[in-house]
Amino acid sequence: MSTAKAKTSKQVTSKKTTKSTAIAVVKRNQIVLKQDYEARLTEFNERQGEVEKTIRDWGQRLAKTQKGMKKLNEAYRQFLYKLLQEAYAVYKEARSSELADDFFAELRYELKSKDIKIQRNTTDAALIIRFVCGADVATKTVHDYSRVLMGAEYSNVKSDGFAEWLQQQTMTKVIQNQCEIENQTETRADRMSRARRVVMRLIEARETKPLLTGKTTAYKAEKMLSSDGLWIGIGNAKCRMDRESFYADINLAMFLPPNIDIEFYIINSLARQIVDEVEKYEEQIATLEESMWSDELWEQLVSAGFEESQKTAEYWSNRQQAARYENQADFIKEVIKVKKKRNNKG
Repeated sequence: MSTAKAKTSKQVTSKKTTKSTAIAVVKRNQIVLKQDYEARLTEFNERQGEVEKTIRDWGQRLAKTQKGMKKLNEAYRQFLYKLLQEAYAVYKEARSSELADDFFAELRYELKSKDIKIQRNTTDAALIIRFVCGADVATKTVHDYSRVLMGAEYSNVKSDGFAEWLQQQTMTKVIQNQCEIENQTETRADRMSRARRVVMRLIEARETKPLLTGKTTAYKAEKMLSSDGLWIGIGNAKCRMDRESFYADINLAMFLPPNIDIEFYIINSLARQIVDEVEKYEEQIATLEESMWSDELWEQLVSAGFEESQKTAEYWSNRQQAARYENQADFIKEVIKVKKKRNNKG
């Protein structure tokens, strides 16, 4: 009886016992060193701790410097954007003003007087940037900043919103976009080349009906003409005193054989008068009779040349009068007032 109970109890116990699935942590056996080697190992470990602490200290100091540099760059960027905003305000106002030509001509003169190098094709925006940045600034910086001004003008950004706009767009993106626009857009130099071609074609057409004709000896002609067979006449024209007459007398006083510089200046002067509408004249040459388009273009150039001479005379007259004003702003106001009166009379 007692034996059976004991066996039953043993069987129950064995059923309740389950095998553990836990992974046993095996500790590596630590190598035992002699006392002097153990001391040296402890010294090595301490030295490694000092190295790590030094490296962490350097890293923390650099991280702190990095934060300061970020703040400095951000402050510089904000200050730069504000200064560019002021430059953009002048650029935008001047470009939309009737005083634009006078202002940018004065700017070119001022830069040249300070021996700051500029090119003939330097843009209005680049003139302003070069003036405010001075001679020491890198050419690339001038190009980049001027593209930012032109990009803002292209996007019709208001003067007081320039800095915020540039902050949102980023300078890199604005410069990249403006470069893409310039690559896709015909440049001023390209249009001037087309305008010069139109002028040269007009000169060809006018050879068939010159204003004046005359005969001279071959010897004298060789003295007057350039290698291209051209000459420049200097003289005057006077209206006849008879009120009922619509004629004037043209008097040529001298013939000058032109050189390439004089020819380039004259052709460029004429081309500038039609460069903005060069497509119009190209189409007329392609579709109209020569007698029609040449007469119209000739009248256009004569009229533009007269207006240009008046503008030049007025410019130098204003320069002389400017000396009487202590404040340049007062002088500009007076010039605008005079122009408004003249326009109202017209």
